[in-house]
Amino acid sequence: MMSFESIVDQIYEAAADPGLWPQVMHDLGRSADAAGGIILTRRADAWLGWRYSDAMAPGAEAYLRGAAATRSQSTSRLLALNRGGFIDALEAFSNEEEYLADSMMTDWGTRAGLHHAAVTAIPAPTGDLVVVQVNRRRGQPRFDCDDISRLDAFRPHLARAGLLAARWRLERLRAAAEALALIGLPAAILDARGKVLAANALIEAMASYVKWLPKDRLAFFDPGADALLQAAIADISRPAAKSVRSFPAKGMAGDPVVAHLIPATGEARDLFDGGFGVLALTPLAAPSAPGATLMQGLFDLTPAEARVASGVAEGLTPDQIATRQNVTVATIRTQMKSVFAKTGSSRQPQLAALLAAQPRIPLGPPKEAE
Repeated sequence: MMSFESIVDQIYEAAADPGLWPQVMHDLGRSADAAGGIILTRRADAWLGWRYSDAMAPGAEAYLRGAAATRSQSTSRLLALNRGGFIDALEAFSNEEEYLADSMMTDWGTRAGLHHAAVTAIPAPTGDLVVVQVNRRRGQPRFDCDDISRLDAFRPHLARAGLLAARWRLERLRAAAEALALIGLPAAILDARGKVLAANALIEAMASYVKWLPKDRLAFFDPGADALLQAAIADISRPAAKSVRSFPAKGMAGDPVVAHLIPATGEARDLFDGGFGVLALTPLAAPSAPGATLMQGLFDLTPAEARVASGVAEGLTPDQIATRQNVTVATIRTQMKSVFAKTGSSRQPQLAALLAAQPRIPLGPPKEAE
């Protein structure tokens, strides 16, 4: 078993490197003779992010992403007790039968061979809630006072790690936005609620395209583009969702940019983000109809869809595109529907207008006349 000091060191290291949390949860659990542990962040009634040790893994993802997690009473009862430390989870229920009947146990814990739990809730500086839980396997006794005391010794360090993680995360996001500015991309980083976490000066200067709203939110002046943006934001936490993430957004003068909302995945995400996305705006400045390679990158098209879009940009009809590609017109129409969906267009003339050559928009404040 690791020493108290070693586990504390690990907790602070995990604040900077979320990939270390599973090992921290394993060692935290073992310090109280538990099989393992899980750390989660919660906003309102939704779980945002989580990391867990191997013992907690069976069924955890399906439970936390499914409806069963919203039915569980365990967290609301924990909060109602208003304890400033770990508690034995049975204290939040009237008896063991009620505890075992909660969806947390029926849909996850019991199936994973887990039983008694010790749990705490810690308010995070982001306004979210951090929940830490360790579980013993079936057949082991409840957590006693000594077990709870050992776990409580770690609680202040878990709380400070949350504070550090939130601050470091904000600095990383600001640096990412500025890096995009260096390559000329107006960009903002949004969380799963649409709140702007960081923005570079280029996007802040695009006042004819983007409007800034209360509570650190932004919207497009173009109503259609804004609807697509809000739908994409709602799916930030689900990178595999089929919402449109690259779409045109017209400025007040009618000239469009292409907006991309890129959800963070894999190692880019951390425990305390709950999902975020990078909103980048790409000016349309091609001197002629853009080629298939450009359109594939702009709108996340397949190679076949990009060739269809390129044909539309050239003013070709579906029949002419089919002849060029040596496929049926029905195939071209199917691919065209997919292109419409990915570009936020609804008709061929609208798509052609989007893909036609456009003057470059200014990426910064206008220069004063000399």
